[in-house]
Amino acid sequence: MSKKEKTNDSFDSKTMLLSSKSSFSVQEAYKTLRTNVIFSLPGTDCKCIGITSANRGEGKSTVAVNLSISLAQLKKRVILIDCDMRLPTVITKLNLSAKEGLSNYLSGMIEELPIMRVSNLGVDIIPSGNIPPDATTLINSESMVDLVNLLKDTYDYIVFDFPPINIVSDAVLLSNMIDGYLMIVRHGFSEYKKVNEALRQMKFADAKIIGFVYNGKNNDKKYYKRKGYYYRYDYYYKNS
Repeated sequence: MSKKEKTNDSFDSKTMLLSSKSSFSVQEAYKTLRTNVIFSLPGTDCKCIGITSANRGEGKSTVAVNLSISLAQLKKRVILIDCDMRLPTVITKLNLSAKEGLSNYLSGMIEELPIMRVSNLGVDIIPSGNIPPDATTLINSESMVDLVNLLKDTYDYIVFDFPPINIVSDAVLLSNMIDGYLMIVRHGFSEYKKVNEALRQMKFADAKIIGFVYNGKNNDKKYYKRKGYYYRYDYYYKNS
């Protein structure tokens, strides 16, 4: 295990969930992210937001959960789908447990939608379910398309926590249904070449990237520069 991999364990913890006890800077950062997402995806119809990263350990699942919570704070109807069926972490971060979920529904093992209502957060969750032998096939199935279309009738926002782009192709398989993707990059961990490769794959799939979330940086410096691009310490947002 490399030194970088060792640093992953403490990064995505339940203690980083957005709440009234979160620091002022964290709360404001998510409000800014929420506002930019809303303005980037105008209209009153349901919006599908894909959250992904180049590789594991960037903090994408934490951002997916916290963005969902932040949208729900506006009294929006929000559902978060854990599409990372190989290494799911959403319900763990929320200190929940589930025996069934997305994989079970898409494979036809259950007929009822496996929606968990987290009333204290105002967010509904579809957990990943049991680890399937071929998650990519399930994500790319007609059942997944039907599920998304069904959820659009009920929710204002559907947030998808996808696997990392450079690990598997799941995130881009639904690019024709995703209104906008957020790419998560982590300070001191993400590598330029790997992020660039992920962006290349997303561009090839004609995926609409609406912004980047740059996290894991202390507040002592607001900006740093790399290869001509400036990144804000907490959230750098750029319309595509």
